[in-house]
Amino acid sequence: MPALTESQMQQLLFHASSGAIEEVDESEITHKNWIVSPENVRAESICGIDQRQKVVATSQLPNIAICKLYMRAPNGRTYVGSGWLVANDRLYTAGHCVYSESAGGWMESIIVIPAKSGLSEPYGRYHAMGLSATRGWVEDGSVRYDMGAIKLDKPVTHNSFITPCLDDPSAGEVCGYPADRDSGIFQYRMSDTLLKQSGRFLYQADTFGGQSGCPLLKNRSHGIGIHNYGGCPNSSSDLYQGFIDGIINW
Repeated sequence: MPALTESQMQQLLFHASSGAIEEVDESEITHKNWIVSPENVRAESICGIDQRQKVVATSQLPNIAICKLYMRAPNGRTYVGSGWLVANDRLYTAGHCVYSESAGGWMESIIVIPAKSGLSEPYGRYHAMGLSATRGWVEDGSVRYDMGAIKLDKPVTHNSFITPCLDDPSAGEVCGYPADRDSGIFQYRMSDTLLKQSGRFLYQADTFGGQSGCPLLKNRSHGIGIHNYGGCPNSSSDLYQGFIDGIINW
């Protein structure tokens, strides 16, 4: 792959992960204690009647490419998040899933589990070897640029990925691992109309903490944004070309 351009280097920051973390006891997960603090949990994200649909079968797109994350932070706590594979060794996620000032900075280690469905992990577990986030998030805390990426220690064992694209559709779907349902070990999805505002997509689709980093999908095959906040409206950061190119060339 070509080297990163000077412009891409200026937009993105990169950090080497320290390696694997110990196993996580999923029975201990609670939505209050396992969610990294930038996410707006207190406002919740269920906008009226909960209309999320549980996903059990994860062998097809987009679900095969959506990942469960366990992140160990410098403060010693483990948090949960979501991500989505865009290549066999890298995935997008929220910026605060890789870097959180309130949790001590760059995550020390991250477990990545593609297509997790309950206790079933059909494609195994992977570990982060590299982390990336936008300069706008790390240095300025800009919610518009709360975007990040993870490079894996080895390629995943399938070849089905979500394609990032630049588009402003009228409707979209969010799908990830909310911590308030089933200990956060199943995917849940919901669709809604979209409103674009200041580089962010806004929607009333129900989400919850732990779903940060999951894709905002167009036609269930292309990712147009990275979900990162609740609050009704819930919201995703819009992708932009510099981010896409920077992660491709990482």
